[in-house]
Amino acid sequence: MADAVETMPNVTLIRGAEVVTVDEHPGGVVVGVADTVPASEYPVPRSTISRTLTARYVVGCDGANSLVRKRMGATMHDQGFFFDWLIVDTIPTDDIVWSPQNWQLCDPARPTTIVSGGQGRRRWEFMRLPGEDPAELGTVDRAWELLSSWGRTPANTRLERHEIYTFAARWADRWRNGRMMIAGDAAHQMPPFAGQGMCSGLRDAANLAWKLDRVLRRVSAPDLLDTYTSERSVHLQHAIAMSVELGKVICVLDPEQAAQRDARMIAGNADPAVVLPVTARPVLGTGAVRASGELSGTMTPQFPVAVDDAAVLLDAATGYGALLILAAERPAADLLDEPLRASLATAEVTALSLGASGNPDLRDCDGVWTAWLAANSIAAALIRPDHYVFGTAEAIEGAATLAADYLACLTTSVS
Repeated sequence: MADAVETMPNVTLIRGAEVVTVDEHPGGVVVGVADTVPASEYPVPRSTISRTLTARYVVGCDGANSLVRKRMGATMHDQGFFFDWLIVDTIPTDDIVWSPQNWQLCDPARPTTIVSGGQGRRRWEFMRLPGEDPAELGTVDRAWELLSSWGRTPANTRLERHEIYTFAARWADRWRNGRMMIAGDAAHQMPPFAGQGMCSGLRDAANLAWKLDRVLRRVSAPDLLDTYTSERSVHLQHAIAMSVELGKVICVLDPEQAAQRDARMIAGNADPAVVLPVTARPVLGTGAVRASGELSGTMTPQFPVAVDDAAVLLDAATGYGALLILAAERPAADLLDEPLRASLATAEVTALSLGASGNPDLRDCDGVWTAWLAANSIAAALIRPDHYVFGTAEAIEGAATLAADYLACLTTSVS
């Protein structure tokens, strides 16, 4: 990600600096930046600010202790789920083959996670036991002691970092206030057991990016940014609920309760739908989505389509931007009347037909798209730039209403 950012001509990357003030003014935000100073000198007083930056909007992706969130006056909804875990990142120097590659050990003696940490790296996560001193657990000697049980020693492993993290389950009540917004850990934190922390942050960014782009280009009113909170805070609660329920399975220290858990998991064939009581759905809340429709606010599948005799995923074939997908075997241009074309152009939506035969704009190379469209009675689907379904129609004639509804969501309050 860092390498990609450095290649972007429209991004300036500043290292060795810290944002210490964020102040909103009419028409923009002023950010005070201080050069990195020794930890003993924190908090950094305003007098040490080395430069200021101005922007029309600021997005605070500044972690669980977010300065931007505090400046926004946001509060956190907290589910009271807290556990301390020692995170140990290592670089093995031997040629060991890891099997299993990733392992969640639900041992009541000490729940432990062992996963790949990226190429050439392994991560261990050890749960802190009741009565265990966090300061002692966080030492290098204790890290090596715990690693030794897994055959890891300084002779075959390099200790890259070790840190105690408190896993929590909470989210902010507002993700936007005026010209300031938050995303990622600044907006929500969850236990890592479902692997949804960074995934959720990427969903935040995808949701916010296309809306902020429209507002900055002044083709949508700033009101559109309010849908960021209403949509993502609801969707996010599914990831948190799943993470917490997995945590309740993993963080069991009583042997009798662990035995009962094991019996329940085995009886349910470890099927999450059976053994995890998660009621939240991964669907966007109210906002720039159609209020009705089973698929509205869900992620569009990424089945392959044929491009130059090669199978590529839908977003790779279509690129960035909103789409109107028509289940048809003729080009979309043959199916659209002039008013609909004008409406789609105003909403910056590209219309494409998708079919398994005939002459569609996109060819369904293995029949999966055709089966999905038929199973959901979809003749037309409007897909937002972040690949979420805005809405669907059972007949191609319904595409005009879809386009009108989408345009209405984008242009509310624009003067």
